[in-house]
Amino acid sequence: MIPFNYHHLYYFHIIAKLGSISKACDKLRLCQPTLSAQLKQFENYLNVRLFERENKKLILTEEGRHVLFYASEIFDFGDEMIYNLNNISQKGRVKIHIGISHHIPRSVVDALLKFLLNIEPEAYLSVHEDNVEFLAEGLKTHQFDIVLSDAITHAYSEENIECQLIAKIPVVFCVHSSLAKKYRTLPCDLNNAPVILPTAHSQVYMAIQDYFITHKIKPRIIGEIQELENIRRLVLAKIGIAPLNKFTILKAPGKESLAILNNNEKHGIFDKVYLLTKTRKKKHPLVQKIVSQFRISA
Repeated sequence: MIPFNYHHLYYFHIIAKLGSISKACDKLRLCQPTLSAQLKQFENYLNVRLFERENKKLILTEEGRHVLFYASEIFDFGDEMIYNLNNISQKGRVKIHIGISHHIPRSVVDALLKFLLNIEPEAYLSVHEDNVEFLAEGLKTHQFDIVLSDAITHAYSEENIECQLIAKIPVVFCVHSSLAKKYRTLPCDLNNAPVILPTAHSQVYMAIQDYFITHKIKPRIIGEIQELENIRRLVLAKIGIAPLNKFTILKAPGKESLAILNNNEKHGIFDKVYLLTKTRKKKHPLVQKIVSQFRISA
């Protein structure tokens, strides 16, 4: 016999996660009296109070936090089961869902995909690009097997979420080789120079801004562009100077027309890439290999 109604546990889990019976009603499509009654029945069965009410807010009791821990484990395990069942149908091929945050260099993504196809030529790759908050939430609910991010956020402190630095690539200022003689001395030659920056809020953008402030440099900003490949092409078109990570330069076609100014790796600006994974009962074979073997260096 089932010891208690698992619907009650699920209702409690949703109420606790959303922090409100009314919000849980919207998600579960139940009316408030019905859901309140279900919660009361669950508390009566357990013979404990799961919530205290303070200023119309629901606050988990110590017993409630204890029950929530197990409820989260149970329903997360169920989500993992459904995910694995859905991926059995790939005719023996290993499927991996990859989340890429917006500021990850294309050269790094290319290297990861080539790494996966090299170790598992029949792998089925699913790649989705989005903001890191969406991707981290998808990782928690098993929509993604891994996420590549350029920065550490609060999502990484979540239980069962692990973060690993897989790349720390020097960022260097580049210009078309025919213009390199104009900018021999950094950082002073960047004053009033045309500079193309990555989009604001990326880690490289913030590091570059700190660099300019520290050295009291005021360049003439041409614009802010998210895609590094577009920035590289503007540099090749002699539009301006740009900070590019060294791995992208080494892997890019036509790299002979790019000059690295003053070998400025020593200035300490890096493009970092983090691998975000979720602990699972059944480990994904490709994820294990990425965690243990995949690294980027330049």
